[in-house]
Amino acid sequence: MNNQKIKHSLLSCSLILLSLLTGCDNTDYKTRIQEENDNINPNGNRAVCLDVGEIYKDMYPYTIKYMAGYHKDLNYKDPIYVNHKLNYRLALYAKEGLFTEELVGYEGDQPLYRYDLTDEGRKYIDQKWWGGTNFCFGRVVVDKILSVDRQWKDKPKVVFNYHMDNVPNWIKNPEIYRLYKGFGSMEAAVTGNKPARGAHYYSIKSDGTLRLSVAESGKYVL
Repeated sequence: MNNQKIKHSLLSCSLILLSLLTGCDNTDYKTRIQEENDNINPNGNRAVCLDVGEIYKDMYPYTIKYMAGYHKDLNYKDPIYVNHKLNYRLALYAKEGLFTEELVGYEGDQPLYRYDLTDEGRKYIDQKWWGGTNFCFGRVVVDKILSVDRQWKDKPKVVFNYHMDNVPNWIKNPEIYRLYKGFGSMEAAVTGNKPARGAHYYSIKSDGTLRLSVAESGKYVL
């Protein structure tokens, strides 16, 4: 490559980087963000994965246990709190047909239930068993870019509205989606009553192109 071509190449890269840093960004973010979501979710069935609890494949059928001393103000990592939450979620998902529920005895005056995945539940189970039992569903569909924030010039933040396709009826039960308060757009995403809001964060590479750093539009939810 001669000196003239080298200078032209360097100038082109510099102009690309300068355009991003100064806000002259012609990126089609709607298309880009849609592609980013579809690349990590090619089957359109795992935009969101909901944690049920630390029950792994070899632990089914699973019989619940009771731990004394539960109250709502316990730390969310406390074993008593975690066990109570698991028992509650199993019973709730059983009502939606994702688990079988069988009374197998009593512990004092407390009923002991045994749970197993139904065929319906297996449709949504995360086969990697990340963290135990997780139910996954959905595809993010980007509707509109709301803003491109360049307050940190080399780390643009893109905020957008989206809706979700491939949403099963069981997650539309408010008793279920309200369990997952860590995902602020859960209700909007699953009910479709209003647009959900997401954000993708980028960094700018040395050649002036963008690299996705963090995506907030579908994820594991505890």
